[in-house]
Amino acid sequence: MPASSDFFGQRNAQAVLKHGVLTRYAYYFAGRAGRATHGLVAFIDGYAGEGRYEDGNPGSPLLLASQAKRADILGRNVKLAFIEQDDGRRQRLKVSLAENGVVPDQLLGGDLEDVMDSLLDRYEHHAVLLFVDPFGLAVRRSTLERALRRSSPRQPIDVLYHFSLSSVARMGRAGVLEGPGAELNAKKLDDALGPGGWRRDFEEAEGPQRPTAAAIEVAKRFGGSVRAATGRRSTAVPVRQRPEQLPKYLLMLFTADERAHWDFADHAAKAHVDWLLHCSAQDYQANLRRNESFGVLSLFEDAPPSVEDIEKRLQEDASGYLPRHLSALLESRGRVRPVEAVEDVYGEMLGRAGAKHVRAAIKALYAEGKTDDTGVGDFWTRQVRWTGA
Repeated sequence: MPASSDFFGQRNAQAVLKHGVLTRYAYYFAGRAGRATHGLVAFIDGYAGEGRYEDGNPGSPLLLASQAKRADILGRNVKLAFIEQDDGRRQRLKVSLAENGVVPDQLLGGDLEDVMDSLLDRYEHHAVLLFVDPFGLAVRRSTLERALRRSSPRQPIDVLYHFSLSSVARMGRAGVLEGPGAELNAKKLDDALGPGGWRRDFEEAEGPQRPTAAAIEVAKRFGGSVRAATGRRSTAVPVRQRPEQLPKYLLMLFTADERAHWDFADHAAKAHVDWLLHCSAQDYQANLRRNESFGVLSLFEDAPPSVEDIEKRLQEDASGYLPRHLSALLESRGRVRPVEAVEDVYGEMLGRAGAKHVRAAIKALYAEGKTDDTGVGDFWTRQVRWTGA
């Protein structure tokens, strides 16, 4: 699928969030899944691009390479495989890798769907992290399911999957309306999502926000149906360009590892802090430039944004939302084992709050007599029971 013309220009804010999740999870995966394969691990980047943005920031291939090197201290031997269909971008990727001393095990042209099975054969005895991050709709659903069905204790396979809400929203509306391109859009969505499962949501979608809301509902059913077909459940983190905007896509983790879903949510929360700091720094610099352009001088300039301030605001948001949310969840279900219900436990704070915030909420509920769990230790592995009135 062709890249947008500005994709490899300045790294945008949503890439900060995506890359924050990717780097954290890649290192985590190498350490955790690599235990099952005697330290043999492979990272496969299915849509690798050029390796760097024009502003010098590293893209996913260099970030994965950095985590592969970092995993050496864990006794992991990580192979790198990069696939880039465009000849020009692939050549620039080759240069970027060489400039950084990265020697991949495989640097391939063609489409991920054409080479995936041979790569999984090549890494038969490795734990494999497959990163699927195209410029629009991802691989066919049948290809994703084929990869997940191959996952086994001898070859654990996790997939980080870009589910493009913006593409599904745009094509879904076009696919249910009469006119040029409707049939082609419908065919693409059927291939990517499964035949027909998206139509009802878009036939009922009205208003400027409804197509995105419909795409989110489609994504939820997509994750559930892939789980039914493969036994691999998903956890989906929304990715936005700016805090006040609707999400552009979901970064979905598919894995058989129960604990990995819980830790993935925590990695996403840490990446969320990176992203907020990036957005706040952009706003801060823009405000300075605006004041300078108007000749405005201040005796007491505002302090630049800090991680501490951002984490304080997140703590306030989490402490205001999670105790109420968890209280309602526990009351309705009677008991919840958090590691089995990550998206339900976090609710609207998924991708924003982390495990420490959930722990604090459970401790607060325990202090109020609403649960029998103290929140101490590995509370996420236990059945947390409702004991409130």
